Amino acid sequence: MTDTTALNKQAFVHVALDLPLDQLFTYRLPEALVGRVPVGARVEVPFGHGNRSMVGYAVDFSETCDYKQVKVVRTQIDEQPLIAPDLLNLARWMSRYYVAPLGQVLNAILPAAVKNQAGFKTVRLVVRGDTAEDQVQRILSKQRRVLDRLDTLENPVGPEELARMAGCTTAVIRGLEKKGLVKIISQRTEEFARDFNVRLTDVEPPPELSAEQAVVLEKIDQLLESASFGCILVNGVTGSGKTEVYLRAIEQATANGGQAIVLVPEIALTPQTIRRFRERFDDVAVLHSHLADVDRHREWRDICEGRARVIVGARSAVFAPARDLKLIVIDEEHETSFKQDTAPRYQARDMALMRAHLLGIPIILGSATPSLETKHNCLSLDHYTETRLTERVLNRPMPPVEIIDLKNTLRERKGYHSLSLVLENGIRETLQRQEQVILFLNRRGFSTHVFCPSCGFVQKCDHCDVSMTFHRSENIVRCHYCDTNIAPPQQCPACSTAGMNYFGLGTERLEDEVHKKFPMARLGRMDSDTMRKRGSHDAVLTEFRDRKIDILIGTQMIAKGLDFPNVTLVGVINADVSMNLPDFRSAERTFQLISQVSGRAGRGSKQGRILVQTFTPEHEAVRFAAAHDYEAFASGELKHRRQFGYPPFVRLARVVVRGEDEDKVRDLSTKLADVLRQAAREIEPGPVILLGPVPCPISRINRQFRYQMLIKAPQARSMIQLFDNVRGQLITSPPELNIAVDIDPVSTL
Repeated sequence: MTDTTALNKQAFVHVALDLPLDQLFTYRLPEALVGRVPVGARVEVPFGHGNRSMVGYAVDFSETCDYKQVKVVRTQIDEQPLIAPDLLNLARWMSRYYVAPLGQVLNAILPAAVKNQAGFKTVRLVVRGDTAEDQVQRILSKQRRVLDRLDTLENPVGPEELARMAGCTTAVIRGLEKKGLVKIISQRTEEFARDFNVRLTDVEPPPELSAEQAVVLEKIDQLLESASFGCILVNGVTGSGKTEVYLRAIEQATANGGQAIVLVPEIALTPQTIRRFRERFDDVAVLHSHLADVDRHREWRDICEGRARVIVGARSAVFAPARDLKLIVIDEEHETSFKQDTAPRYQARDMALMRAHLLGIPIILGSATPSLETKHNCLSLDHYTETRLTERVLNRPMPPVEIIDLKNTLRERKGYHSLSLVLENGIRETLQRQEQVILFLNRRGFSTHVFCPSCGFVQKCDHCDVSMTFHRSENIVRCHYCDTNIAPPQQCPACSTAGMNYFGLGTERLEDEVHKKFPMARLGRMDSDTMRKRGSHDAVLTEFRDRKIDILIGTQMIAKGLDFPNVTLVGVINADVSMNLPDFRSAERTFQLISQVSGRAGRGSKQGRILVQTFTPEHEAVRFAAAHDYEAFASGELKHRRQFGYPPFVRLARVVVRGEDEDKVRDLSTKLADVLRQAAREIEPGPVILLGPVPCPISRINRQFRYQMLIKAPQARSMIQLFDNVRGQLITSPPELNIAVDIDPVSTL
């Protein structure tokens, strides 16, 4: 392997292309580019037949090549590497672990805004040529006037501007160009002026640390001072001041010019979150999906060039080009949004751990409900340390949680009501005190399924194996998987009976009921349907903060990261929504959602109250969440996982084959299962277990049938070895089929 820190003068370059092929491609460098192309820069190369070109990444060099015919690199695109050495090392590991081609990984690491140089434009400028001075004596007066004007300029200008200044046409300048007296060059220039963030001035001084916060920070400071890899879990109840611990640790890490990355769930990138960091630091870069391309590119350059020392962002910010990284923080580390659901299917938390390991720097994981994988690592690995924050700041009490059995609610009143009498009265009392309410329901839409009461027909998507959801505001029935929508049926498509029933509860229907029962209350709704426009999240949360909204209704996007002191009541409308899914993580996810949304209440000086509605009040996830007892839940759930052989006690992988022809999908799945089983027999330590192939629980999405295999391995090394042996057959698939390899899946649906 060549040194990736310097220019290489070898004649052959190995290029990673964004193709579903698990290999590098070798090209010869033209004489003019030998010694000029750095590792991590992009080059344009010929590929395939004809005049086709592709852009790839130079990742290695060699003096010789075994191939008799080698194509030549066409152009060098970047003078400086876009992928730094530490990120290239991370990409190599990522490619192997997540079974993805290196070119695909590098393409995912680099934002499209950077690749497209958003915010820059190419301009044409006129400069003096190299022709001998005696030729100047034989030119026309207009041409002389152009040269004289050009010589007076401090900075070059374009042909049109120079012609205007000299009182002539651009034809005169073209004549000078033909004689070699001027040259017209192209130069890339910044299109928009930088508007870099500065520290906010109207801020309060940092609060005093509690005794628990001081102990946690001391452990972090010790790790920072040692400048070595280690992971500290900050397991703190909601409202215990985890963010203040992060801020103090970041101050320490960046005190001597270092940089720090803070990863947060996408929805937590609210003005409230960003403001807390900008109150303390005057060089904060923010990276998230709602940024315009120009802004994203500007932030990326500020990070790369060291102007931004603190980087706050969502999942992809783990690849921020920080050249002097000293600390990584993952807030809400349990969040499934840190998992990428398209290739390469990386888990940002785990990528951050590997990046910290490769750099030899500390990493902080924070959560009120840590993932069971992280909890298990703290119990079994030396480089993990768990710290606890058991009390809220200022000794504020945890809000009491009341469990409401919905079976009793059905008997106590007539008609359909999503709000029990207890919750309805609680909302009324809260509004009378001019306090605010959050209502949580993790289902959007008005009715979650449409069915015929005569024959039992359920309106399903023609392209997916799921029922469709009625959205009354748009008067459509929509599939939430492929986004197909149709007009609501007036009669049953199966038996032609007039009148269909609309059953099930979504946020839109909940909003309608709350409005009817509390017509004077000001409502806000946050779900995927209402938050489609850029800035929608910020607008609603700003109104809620300013008390222009009394009741905020939403899905899981309101369950974490929000800190509003006037919220004193949180209602969980149906805690069972995620509990009964055919997935081994369903209990963990239910516990986390209830705990996180419960933490939104009572964060100020006023006492909070949590009301949880459920049909299964005896379920452990509900009982332990109501008791704010993470340790008891984790202990019991870890025993179940060990008993049935699920993570964190094994490493899990999921291989999904999909396509429009079910027979071909089934046949390829069967062949791949045979290949994997044969390869599994050769893996040590074993055993490596393969389950399937079987249809996925959701067997068809967007016209494509889906079959899956689950692979269990005793440790990561066994899983890597298995996929090393079969990579070629998994990465390259027939054109009409697709093979998806998901390592450490967060869902098996």
